[in-house]
Amino acid sequence: MRALPIVFAVLTLCACANKKPARPLFIDSSLEALIPPDTVFIVGSNIDGIKDTPVYQRLLSQMDLPQLSQFTKQTGIDPRKDLQQVISVSNGRLGLLLARGKFNQGEVEKRLQSEGASRFDYKGHNLFGNDRGSVAFIDLSTAVAGPTPELRRLIDSRGQPGQGLPVVLRDQLKALPATDQIWAALTGGIADLNIGIPENSNLGNLLRMFQGLQTVRLGVDLRNGLDVQADATCQTERDAKRIHDAVKGIVGIGRLSTPDNQPDLLKLYDAIQVTQNKTQTDVTAHIPPELVDHFVDLWLKKK
Repeated sequence: MRALPIVFAVLTLCACANKKPARPLFIDSSLEALIPPDTVFIVGSNIDGIKDTPVYQRLLSQMDLPQLSQFTKQTGIDPRKDLQQVISVSNGRLGLLLARGKFNQGEVEKRLQSEGASRFDYKGHNLFGNDRGSVAFIDLSTAVAGPTPELRRLIDSRGQPGQGLPVVLRDQLKALPATDQIWAALTGGIADLNIGIPENSNLGNLLRMFQGLQTVRLGVDLRNGLDVQADATCQTERDAKRIHDAVKGIVGIGRLSTPDNQPDLLKLYDAIQVTQNKTQTDVTAHIPPELVDHFVDLWLKKK
């Protein structure tokens, strides 16, 4: 059972959808314009789209998530009510969180200050935090959080040529359908990504199996249960086979360690399919609506 979260973490790392969309994935233009041109990894969530799905209405809207509650307490922003789209980007060393919504900026500013954040000005923008990390409000419905030097760099470069989502990542995301509420893409591999995992940890050892990755892409659709379609393009066929075998091995270990009296959990593992075609490894999973309750219980409630 412990292997299940790792399986879905692998799905997130090795992601590239094969679906041919009728229309492109929606990325808020105000947020896209803020994405630094050196971005190599992007993860996005269309929160408005998630709110319309049965899994949200039946389960997540009522679930008590301590980390989310703490975030709401500290900022005055409830992602389940106040945000429309959230995008996290990284250049491999530092990351930014971009958010678009209908939050009350004045109320949020007061809450941040009451929680100990200092207020300081940079080129006409109010920043709340300290020299290490802060939150900046670009306008009444757009906020950016991250390392303070990165926020200053973002403000300095606004409106300059070359800003926005890099072409290589945009091309990756074009293959995802507009119906995916959660999506991600990576270019340049994971060797130089600083994702905060200790090198000698079990997960660090697992990640070393994925050093041959070149580009990855993920699409998650919650409209009819949970659909994940993903793949990874590697440097060589040998790299692709290593990733294929690693993911299948993780799924197999998880299945073998599942008691026979938990048939729903066995079905979750059986829903994960892994295939290889030359330098590409595909990972797909369809968890039907009747199993989503069980999945959410395992993946969220035990965190």
